[in-house]
Amino acid sequence: MAKTKETGNTPVRKHPVMIAAGVITLFLVITVAMLYPVARNYYIAYRENSRLEAEYTAVVARNDKIQQLIDDLQTPEGIEDRAREEFGWVKQGEQAVNITGLDISDSSTSLPSVVDSNSVTIPDTWWTQFLDFIFRVKAPDTSTPVTTDVIPGL
Repeated sequence: MAKTKETGNTPVRKHPVMIAAGVITLFLVITVAMLYPVARNYYIAYRENSRLEAEYTAVVARNDKIQQLIDDLQTPEGIEDRAREEFGWVKQGEQAVNITGLDISDSSTSLPSVVDSNSVTIPDTWWTQFLDFIFRVKAPDTSTPVTTDVIPGL
């Protein structure tokens, strides 16, 4: 090899494979840097859609239970049962008995709780946990569900 006049060293010849590997690596880095924000926005929209679908399912279930209560109250037997449970009414000739000490956790006549966005359980898989980490998405806190038995506007 020929020596250069200025430094006296032999020139370093770059191998074409190394140049190609460097160009491909640079291309991949630029591509990832440009696509990351778009992919993150898409993933956030996907997670929001999953949350909204779960919330919609909970609202439909709540509405079905309310409709069942309405249907029960539109019959004479339903009205009579409700009057007995809510107000302790009895028919003429019947005797009322008051029982205490029972732990009644769920009444069939109570309205279902209001669906709150934070109380809805979002489907969670191993890949959503991985992508949450990659895209720095924080899952909503579902540790404190809302259990209000009030229907807004009624």
